[in-house]
Amino acid sequence: MSTTAIAATNAYRHKVALTAAAGGALPKAAWVAFGAGARPYTLDDIAMESEFFRVAANNSVDGVQMTVAGVLTGIAAGAHVLREVGVFAADGTLMGRRVLTPKELEPETQLEIELVFQY
Repeated sequence: MSTTAIAATNAYRHKVALTAAAGGALPKAAWVAFGAGARPYTLDDIAMESEFFRVAANNSVDGVQMTVAGVLTGIAAGAHVLREVGVFAADGTLMGRRVLTPKELEPETQLEIELVFQY
């Protein structure tokens, strides 16, 4: 399992600020996306560079940290080289994105990724 700390995007931080100011509910962290893009992450990102697969997120909270996990199988990765991972809220907002060392998966393997957000 690979665990990676990540900073929330400005788009998601804006959504949090608006919700705190006006009340209401935040959309849940719903999807972990996997991609082949190598562009460095910035807080201004609003999309993955080259997404090729998405899975439902498994979320947990411990104190002020939310951990979002997803599993990419070698079959789902196919011929793609994994270079980026992102978390999307249920409304489609990119919450955060991380660029990784390139990883190729064999068909019988899988990789579990955890992205940790601190609030």
